Amino acid sequence: MRRLPPLSALPAFEATARLGSVTAAAAELGRTHGAVSKQIHHLSDDLGGALFEKSGNGLRLTPRGERLRRTVTPMLDDLSALAETLRAEQDARYVDLRVSATLASRWLIPRLPDFYARHPEIELRLRMSGPQTPQDSDFDLLISYDRLRGAMREVDQRPLGLAQYGVVCAPDYPLLRQGGVWRAPVRLTQPNALQSWEEWMQLSGHALSSEREEIHAHHFLALGAAVAGLGIALAERRLVDEDLAAGRLVAPLGFVAVADGFRAAVMPRAQARRAVGLFLDWLGEIAGQGG
Repeated sequence: MRRLPPLSALPAFEATARLGSVTAAAAELGRTHGAVSKQIHHLSDDLGGALFEKSGNGLRLTPRGERLRRTVTPMLDDLSALAETLRAEQDARYVDLRVSATLASRWLIPRLPDFYARHPEIELRLRMSGPQTPQDSDFDLLISYDRLRGAMREVDQRPLGLAQYGVVCAPDYPLLRQGGVWRAPVRLTQPNALQSWEEWMQLSGHALSSEREEIHAHHFLALGAAVAGLGIALAERRLVDEDLAAGRLVAPLGFVAVADGFRAAVMPRAQARRAVGLFLDWLGEIAGQGG
């Protein structure tokens, strides 16, 4: 049976030996001075003698401490390197993805069986994106059909395909043209897309007015309200394809295309990840097919 020294004390010993100070070691390890000092004393008692001695305002190793350092330092270096390798191998199997709930539920998730059939070794971790997604967030990719949020403009962006925007409503909803202006009783939108109607009018060349604007917390709620005949909604075509095919919605003014409007933002930590590259290739393929 091995009689090992207290292993939890070895990082405290190594950091103190390397930095020559318990205070500096505590700061590096994120511990208190007292906790590091206690671990070193415990290690010294277990090994039968002092490992450090005073040297001016700092500490220096005793001969027995130096013998321990020569063994512990390369051991911890090797363990740290192995841990990083193992973590990288594990992390390489995952893609942390931020995507809106509407795009995830209406477009991405129904297509994921095809991706998993091609790459069963890769797992996607889906997290819902909000109106603002900070650049330093802990994720790999953000996919979006809304020209990507301002917070992501400095991040590497990869075009995946066209984005197509149009007005959708229930088949019998009263959207009428009067004097060159399209008019509807209720216009549906969401808090983070209040400017979308103006942008669509500029892109499409259509003028549109409504008696009332109704704000829904999420885009999928606005689309649901449109299906129920409660107003007109502005949608990217991918999000309403099934509703259009089933006749639940119509797009009376058609769709206006934005080249490369469907994009992915790739975070720096994910640039060289094989799993991320494979997922981007797949996204580009299905988006390019009009999917």
